[in-house]
Amino acid sequence: MRIWAISDIHVDFRENAEWVSALSDDEFRQDVCLLAGDVSHQFDMLTQTLVQLRRKFYRLFFVPGNHDLWIRGEHWEHSVEKFEAILQFCRENAIDTQPALIEVQGKSVCLYPVFSWYHQPPQENSLYLPKPGEDPTNRMWSDSYFVRWPATDFDPTEYFIRRSNSPVSFLEADLVLTFSHFLPRQEIMFSGPMVYDPERMKKYDRFPQFNFSRVAGSWQIDRFIRRMGAKIHVYGHQHINRDRVIDGVRYIAHCLGYPEERRRGTVQGARGLRQVL
Repeated sequence: MRIWAISDIHVDFRENAEWVSALSDDEFRQDVCLLAGDVSHQFDMLTQTLVQLRRKFYRLFFVPGNHDLWIRGEHWEHSVEKFEAILQFCRENAIDTQPALIEVQGKSVCLYPVFSWYHQPPQENSLYLPKPGEDPTNRMWSDSYFVRWPATDFDPTEYFIRRSNSPVSFLEADLVLTFSHFLPRQEIMFSGPMVYDPERMKKYDRFPQFNFSRVAGSWQIDRFIRRMGAKIHVYGHQHINRDRVIDGVRYIAHCLGYPEERRRGTVQGARGLRQVL
């Protein structure tokens, strides 16, 4: 058995849907896939893709991303209702959204899905870092238009972290591997030291007024996964693939991303799944 990771497959794009369809129906039959969110904002396309992937793997673990909770002409009153409907669909179709203990290469491994969201500044757990020339309103950010919460004072990050708590103990695991859609800490937004590089910005950043760190994730996620004893954490959302070890935890991002990102080279090494174990 092997464990593979992927995120941000965005099957609303034909090329990405074709990539999913082209995955071998036989090669991964004994393997596990961790899908770290952002499949599609369309519920039917999301569920069809989950079923398609489930048939290709021994087990499929999934956490929703922000795009999966968008409401664009659908009947949901708010995004929490849609989130719960996604979890119900997963339960009915043998798609894992809860922690589980599996045997991998002679090791007992706890796979722990972490539901998550982001804290925005000035919220205490925000991953925000100032960016020269940014638009503080983040008007480009689509969540502001397509995500709805049940109340104005609703804290989605707190809600999703609370929903991630499992009553089952996994103390017997040789390894705890967690995964979330959103980022758990600031450093992993960068390949190295957190330095603003205007020349790199000119080359790669098509939207210099947009500050991703405002909506990247939450320190609360990192505290949670460390409390769970994670040694490996897989995440998505940023559309940049990374592999870094920070304070004893290995952070891995491996997304498919948008077709245009792959053509520009801003998403690299995403032509296949990423083997984690």
